[in-house]
Amino acid sequence: MRFAALLICAPLFAQPPAFLLSDEVVPKRHTIDMTIDPSKDAYEGVSKIEVDIKKPASVVWINAKDITPLEATVGRQKAKAEVAGGEFIGLHLDSPASGSTTITIRFRAKLDEKAIVGAYRKKVGDDWYVFTSFTPIDARRAFPCFDEPRFKTPWEMTIHVKRTDRAFANGKEMKEIDEPNHMKAVHFARTEPLGAEVVAFAVGPFDTTETVKAGHGTPIRVIAPRGHAPEGKMALDATVDVLPRLEAYTGIPYPFGKLDHLADPEFPFGATENPGLIVYRMQSLLTSPGDGAEKLRRIRGVESHEMAHQWFGDMVTQATWDDVWLSEGFATWLSAKIMDEYETPARKHLSAVAARERIIATDQSSRTRPVRRTMHSRDDTKDVYSQMVYQKGGAILLMLDGWLGEDRMQKALRSYLKAHQFGNASTADLESAIGKDAAPVMDSFLNQTGVPSISAEVRCNQTSATVAIRTESHNVIPVCVRANGIDQTCSTAREIALKSCPAWTYFNSGATGYYRTEWTADQLKSLDISALTPAERLMLVFDLRAMKDRLDVAPYLSKLAADPEPEIAKAVTEGVPTRRQ
Repeated sequence: MRFAALLICAPLFAQPPAFLLSDEVVPKRHTIDMTIDPSKDAYEGVSKIEVDIKKPASVVWINAKDITPLEATVGRQKAKAEVAGGEFIGLHLDSPASGSTTITIRFRAKLDEKAIVGAYRKKVGDDWYVFTSFTPIDARRAFPCFDEPRFKTPWEMTIHVKRTDRAFANGKEMKEIDEPNHMKAVHFARTEPLGAEVVAFAVGPFDTTETVKAGHGTPIRVIAPRGHAPEGKMALDATVDVLPRLEAYTGIPYPFGKLDHLADPEFPFGATENPGLIVYRMQSLLTSPGDGAEKLRRIRGVESHEMAHQWFGDMVTQATWDDVWLSEGFATWLSAKIMDEYETPARKHLSAVAARERIIATDQSSRTRPVRRTMHSRDDTKDVYSQMVYQKGGAILLMLDGWLGEDRMQKALRSYLKAHQFGNASTADLESAIGKDAAPVMDSFLNQTGVPSISAEVRCNQTSATVAIRTESHNVIPVCVRANGIDQTCSTAREIALKSCPAWTYFNSGATGYYRTEWTADQLKSLDISALTPAERLMLVFDLRAMKDRLDVAPYLSKLAADPEPEIAKAVTEGVPTRRQ
């Protein structure tokens, strides 16, 4: 008997994948059924995954971490389930399987009250709640699944809970059915195709605000622990204002049916963009007595970022983690664009220039990394959401918007979204949508570290006027210049033609370029600072501070210290701006 037990428990010794699943098994739909009591430290469920097995396989691998498989089948075959590699379950079959079939795994998963990854539980007052945080690779802690961004499928979810609790998920609640032992089953609508990392659910005695509608009729709610729903009224109002602006820019109505904002007392991020069920730290979403305009601005800021993801990241998802910037860079840039709509036109790009200066400081330090980086392991994914991805990615998009023009950029992005709607896309796909002239610029800035510098010389004669650009950088840099009487002119060439010889020239028109300008004393002496936009004046401060050891810039900084825009005056004395909360 002892020998037989050893045989039963012995590992099957199949070699798990190194990190990524193969392309030979492709999921088509996930159906998840779970029974969850937040007062308990574990739950059980069934994961059914419709798959296409492209060639006969005796072992099928699926993602799972800290999951106990109880029984499994592939089609009509029982499978021996092997936990392996810390990230996988291998399903071993007596006969090879192929073609369209269904993987079914009954499982047990943890609800750790000390964790904030996967599915976890927290106590608020006297009540227990279950929350989830799956990005980037922790959906596999909640249920067996295909947990990579390229594996997008529709998701259908049913959650069995106590009748005194409520359950929420990405899809709309379709029906509740009472069950024995004071339980009920909550059935949710099938979602559009989603990557596993943005699937979400929550269970507990939650309260909700009233449901209102925004934009093209999307129902909006704020969900909060018991007694806290009234604190979500400001967030509700912010959504009603922000959502139509995003729909107007993208040209696509909000694509996921309903939009809930969920307040979580303990969360690893400020918020996560799960479609239909965006999760926020409570302090980022809810208000306290006395909160006013500044709190509203902060809520609009975080909501505009997470809701921008509904198009960039959720509806169109990066094909691999290399291209997370297609999600986070876009949400950073587009939310800044939306937030500029609440400023006077003169203050356009001020916040973006300040944010860019913070990431420039990182990009010039030992902490830099390329925006695009291949992920080979769980340890690698700890850096997948580097600020280089958010802020430099957003700064590159700002540069493209300034160089190509807002109309062309918007038209290209609308084309990109429609071409890849509910699918995956790559940087190459985006470059194709924008145009072949954008690809060398994007590749050089996304794949290289560091901040390029340019120096410029205006050359005039009786027949022509040009700006000659010099740089030691290997980046392909779109330089935009403007001058007195001359509108913005942009080029990646090293010589830019002007229609006349100017008295002064500014070499980063609109302050959208991701580069430093090396000014000469004569150029600064002739520069009409009063003719610059606030964003250009702020960029000038940062350029001058960067070269103060090489040139006497004190007279110009002194003048800028009296600027009416507080961000500019403050930058003169403090340099790199602190993050505006």
